[in-house]
Amino acid sequence: MKTIKYDITSKPCQILMNQDHHLRKLFEDVKSVTVNIDDDYFKSLAMTILSQQLSSKVASVIIHRFMNLYEGILSPKKIIETEDIRLREIGLSYQKITYIKSLSQHVMDQSVHFHEIELMSNEDIKDMLLKIKGIGPWSVDMFLMFSLGREDVFSVLDLGLRNAVKRLYKNENLSHQEIEEISLKWEPYRSVVSHFLWHMHDQNGLK
Repeated sequence: MKTIKYDITSKPCQILMNQDHHLRKLFEDVKSVTVNIDDDYFKSLAMTILSQQLSSKVASVIIHRFMNLYEGILSPKKIIETEDIRLREIGLSYQKITYIKSLSQHVMDQSVHFHEIELMSNEDIKDMLLKIKGIGPWSVDMFLMFSLGREDVFSVLDLGLRNAVKRLYKNENLSHQEIEEISLKWEPYRSVVSHFLWHMHDQNGLK
C-alpha cells in the first residue's frame, strides 16, 4: 500500500490548469487529494467483486466475513476449493460466488496474471481483466487507478464523475460523449482530475 498526494502546486495540476481553465477553481476548492494505492492485485479485484451492487455498510460486513474465512490471506486455490455452501453462509450470492471463482480460476490458469503488470498498457490490462466474469469496464478503470496508480484514466461510466463534470462546467445537459470529449483535454492526467472531481462530488453531496 502506498499513497500519492496531489495539490495545486503539483506538476500535473500546474499542467492541467493551462489545458483547461475550469480546473483552477476545482483545485483551489478541493485543495488536495490523497490517493491510496493497493498493490495487492488479486485481493483488490476480489474486493471489487464482493462490493458490487452493495451499500458500503453491507459490503464491509461481507468483506470482513470473507477475509475471516481465509484468516486474512487470500489464495485463488483456497477460494476454488471452498464449497459454495460455505460462501453462501457468509452472505455471498450464487452470482458473486461464480464471479469470485472465475477470478480465482483465471489467476490459477494464468490467463490473468500480475507478473510485470506494471509494464503493460492500459488497453492490454483491460483486455486481460475483462475475461473475468463480474469484472466490467468500470471495475477495470478503478483497478488501473487505485491498484496501479495510472494517471491517465477517466471512467465516463462513473455517475459521480459525470455529475461532477456537469457541475464543473455548469451544464446539466452534458451527454456521455460530451463528457468524454471534455476529459480528453486532461490527458495525460485524467485520473488526477478524476480524484479531485470525486472530492468535489463528496463535498457538494451530489447524487
